[in-house]
Amino acid sequence: MKFLMTLLSLVFALVVTTPALAALNNANNPQVLCVPLGSSTSDATVLAGVKSKGMVVTGVNFLNQANLASSSSDYFVLSFKKGSTTVASLDTRLSGQGAITANAKKAFNLVSSEAAVSADAVLSAVYDETDSGAAVALSGAVMCVDFVSK
Repeated sequence: MKFLMTLLSLVFALVVTTPALAALNNANNPQVLCVPLGSSTSDATVLAGVKSKGMVVTGVNFLNQANLASSSSDYFVLSFKKGSTTVASLDTRLSGQGAITANAKKAFNLVSSEAAVSADAVLSAVYDETDSGAAVALSGAVMCVDFVSK
């Protein structure tokens, strides 16, 4: 009888505390959406998807397999957008965030007032390359978006 009462107590305790575990999927457990950008040499838009739930972007990072020098004439601006609104951007000009080191993350500038993304918003990465004759080429690039669900 003692065993049965102990077992029932344990089951009851598990059932009562289980809803508290749901919080682990929100602010306590950020999620990442990685978008492969490939090896583009010209302007491009890559669809990142549509989330059925709202989210708050906490950061965006970029990875590239090759070094990219910082330049005022040969550069790119990469934007993470919700619809047509920029949420975060990376600018490789000298006056922007500068050079990219191969296989090292480079953080975007986050527009904090645009970090909240509503459910069903179309998400995209927009690559805008500018050059004076030498195209700025991505090499196996990936954009990773850190977020928490609303």
